[in-house]
Amino acid sequence: MISDRLTRRQLSRSSFLVGSGLALLVLAGCGAESGGTAQGTATGSPTATTQSETPAPSGQPTPDPSDTATGNAAADAQLSIVITAGEGAEPVTYELACEAGEPVGDSALPDPSAACDVLATNGDLIMDEPAAGAMCTQLYGGPETAVVTGTLNGNAVDASFSRDNGCSIDRWAMFEPLLGTPGGVQ
Repeated sequence: MISDRLTRRQLSRSSFLVGSGLALLVLAGCGAESGGTAQGTATGSPTATTQSETPAPSGQPTPDPSDTATGNAAADAQLSIVITAGEGAEPVTYELACEAGEPVGDSALPDPSAACDVLATNGDLIMDEPAAGAMCTQLYGGPETAVVTGTLNGNAVDASFSRDNGCSIDRWAMFEPLLGTPGGVQ
């Protein structure tokens, strides 16, 4: 009878120790993920563990400043920008012309110089929409939409913008000098 009690007591202690050990292993595994090197962004897309420059908005490649196609190349543009504040709102149309990265002619954009600058810096990304299946946050940024048409550095442009998810919000933010401030179009 005494040996039977010792066996039960020993089994209880062993079970407790094994269970505690497993719980610690599980917790340690969870802690390694949050305490280790980041392996992804809030949008779920993979990132490098080291970066030499500030990353571009999610879903967009980082422009290489040494590349004349993407870096600080002067933009030549003749664009029409149609912005709609939301469903049922009257669209507002702006014209923008840039030569050698500087605005020419009249433009009703609040800061045509900044718009030409963003085209010189990120103009090659204007047609890039988030890839199909891209992991974008499902944040709604507002009802604004924009359509940009015309030519940029001799290439036809027909780009649509919205603010219906995190990738689209980041893309809009990249071209904000051209598209306007959300919630207060231009």
